[in-house]
Amino acid sequence: MNLLPAERTFLLRLARRQLEAVLGGAAPIDVDASHVSERLNRHAACFVSLYEGEALRGCMIDTFAPHEPLVRNVLRNAVLAATGDERFPTVAVDEFASICIEISVLGPLEQARYDSADELLTKLSPGVDGVVLTTATGQSAYQPWGWVRFPDPGQLLARLCEKQGAQADCWENEPFPTVEIFRAIRFSEDDL
Repeated sequence: MNLLPAERTFLLRLARRQLEAVLGGAAPIDVDASHVSERLNRHAACFVSLYEGEALRGCMIDTFAPHEPLVRNVLRNAVLAATGDERFPTVAVDEFASICIEISVLGPLEQARYDSADELLTKLSPGVDGVVLTTATGQSAYQPWGWVRFPDPGQLLARLCEKQGAQADCWENEPFPTVEIFRAIRFSEDDL
């Protein structure tokens, strides 16, 4: 999904208004779908990430499957990133001004078909593909820019295993886990 600069700005400002309302104790805001573009009304999944300086402060996606208009998914995931990321305490009102919001809109998930761990490594495009790993232990994901930290496909897959509490080599063992790839567009308040 490609978004115009004005649509990206609208989503970022909407996410900020939502956080300001919820963190300040008010009811979540709602958007009249008839007042936004057709692209923003398409069903899409997104990550909303919050940063304080360079440090991640919260990140959330409710589901990888598009199930509601993008504009509503941004509102939902902004709140979840601020209040539901178990790795961090809830964002406090006094730190809100220093938070930078980033939105990543996901393209469709495509299941990687493979018969061996070595073949799986050839299915991944570092720096391009986001990766979702689903095992008996759980589900974990890295967005396409996760490759900056883990440039080797085996290293990224091992980290995805560990991220969900599995052994680092879980991606190499039969029965093989489900691996899905996706592309995404990313934009943040730093871009404004």
